[in-house]
Amino acid sequence: FDYGLVHVIQFSSEHDFTPGSRQFLWLEQDLKSVDRSKTPWIVATSHRPLYTSQEQFGDHVVGLHMRLALEELFYAYRVNLHLSGHYHSYERTCSVLSGDCVREGRATMYVVVGTSGHSLEEQDYMKYPWSEYQNCEVYGFQRITANSTHMNIQFIKSPDDVVLDDVTIPVWD
Repeated sequence: FDYGLVHVIQFSSEHDFTPGSRQFLWLEQDLKSVDRSKTPWIVATSHRPLYTSQEQFGDHVVGLHMRLALEELFYAYRVNLHLSGHYHSYERTCSVLSGDCVREGRATMYVVVGTSGHSLEEQDYMKYPWSEYQNCEVYGFQRITANSTHMNIQFIKSPDDVVLDDVTIPVWD
């Protein structure tokens, strides 16, 4: 669906998303159909993250599998932002491609935001150069605003509305 200047697509991380699957073909067709002159931003969402640095080996395997299946597709169709949950924490990457940070706005940024109510995670974070901000200590929510040239992404602490993470990315040129 489109919301103002943003095209949003939700896919299932719990069903087959590998190249050639029904879901992959559906996702590719949706991304192909986006008119970037009307909606310059694409936000993809799923339950599980493609990138996470939390110490959960099994989930790293799932994330790697998702990256192998979807990261090239996201790059080809210039997906600006991927939002996920699964973890009861907050984590934001740089604009990342194949595990490497690239210039902001030239690859997908990945955000895990699962801090809205359930008890927060207790495991620590591993060190990865693409992980720019992590927080499993406070509850909060995501605020995203977009205009034709920039998207601002904030992590807001609840209940006092303190901005803990704030990044602005340019539109993908």
